[in-house]
Amino acid sequence: MVPRPDDFAEAPPTETVEMGSPRCLVVGLDCRSMNLYRFLRVRFPRLPRSRFHRWIADGQVRVNGAAVIDSRPLRAGDVVEVDAEVESTPRRAPRPWKILYEDESMLAVEKSAGVAAAPERSRKPDLLTLLREARPSATEVPKLVHRLDKHASGVVVYALGRAAKQALVKDFAERRVTKDYLALVSGHLQEALSLQRSQVAASSGRRVRMRVVPHGGKDAVTLVRRAFEFTGFTVVHARPITGRTHQIRLHLHALGNSIVGDDVYHGVRQLFLSQIKAGYRRSRGEVERPLLDRLALHATRLRLRSPATGNDVVIESPLPRDIQTTLRQLQKTAGLRPAEEFRQWSKLPLGEDDPFAEVTTPDLTPDLELEEPQS
Repeated sequence: MVPRPDDFAEAPPTETVEMGSPRCLVVGLDCRSMNLYRFLRVRFPRLPRSRFHRWIADGQVRVNGAAVIDSRPLRAGDVVEVDAEVESTPRRAPRPWKILYEDESMLAVEKSAGVAAAPERSRKPDLLTLLREARPSATEVPKLVHRLDKHASGVVVYALGRAAKQALVKDFAERRVTKDYLALVSGHLQEALSLQRSQVAASSGRRVRMRVVPHGGKDAVTLVRRAFEFTGFTVVHARPITGRTHQIRLHLHALGNSIVGDDVYHGVRQLFLSQIKAGYRRSRGEVERPLLDRLALHATRLRLRSPATGNDVVIESPLPRDIQTTLRQLQKTAGLRPAEEFRQWSKLPLGEDDPFAEVTTPDLTPDLELEEPQS
């Protein structure tokens, strides 16, 4: 039996509740003054917005027992019935990679955040295994050359064939590969351009964490540039010369500018619009979702020599949508123009215009082992 609004005349519920069927909702004080369309959006956040318009237009929604064909204001105690399929249609999960470049000797892909570049102990799906499964008829299977932090996104290169792997691993070891990253960090970067060098070693414990040590560690060198500033945040252009685990994350943390989303090195775990927008007010009954809920570090460019052609190849990966959205919101908060000025700063010039050209890097012995996760 469908409850009536009279049942709540004396004491309307403080929160929207379900009665009987999941499709029968009693409007609480948390959703009062919402219109019907907005109410449906809040109650069924996983469904596309177009479906709510169709429900209402087709008469599949009733308010207090009466069918409605348009949106209308709701009051606490109103009963909303949805006579339609409310389960979201399962979508095919997108591939956690996109091919950026391929020739006879190597395959460059754009890795999504949260996916490991190679197999881990956890046995969760990793990019190398997924690529091999997606290319069952390929003459040469992808082979690991370097690593990218699981929680970072961006360019990863795999070799195609044993000879190509040997050539690429040698180029990485002898530091002939140029790696450029963009990171969003908290605070103001004191120096516009700097070279960070330290000895690093792994900390004891179950969780992977690196630390700076006075001696006995491995050399870690990173070039750091202040690319653009917002209120309370900075976009950093980082170029690791060596390839140590968490290298960029550790060096930025040591500067006092932890990467957003980096809870290992004391970064802001999640970034919400309410944290950066003055006077932000969320809609009644709506739970605020984070603008960014992952490590804000992206491998945006890689320059290396192709073993197949002997020519230099520059592989670029644009910033992911979640980071772009966050930067746009920071840009609005800072009162910056959204046109060419905003696009210019994100370009990372190479060659004669290389911003790190004036920085002298130290002489380091080649790393003869496979590179560690670079960030």
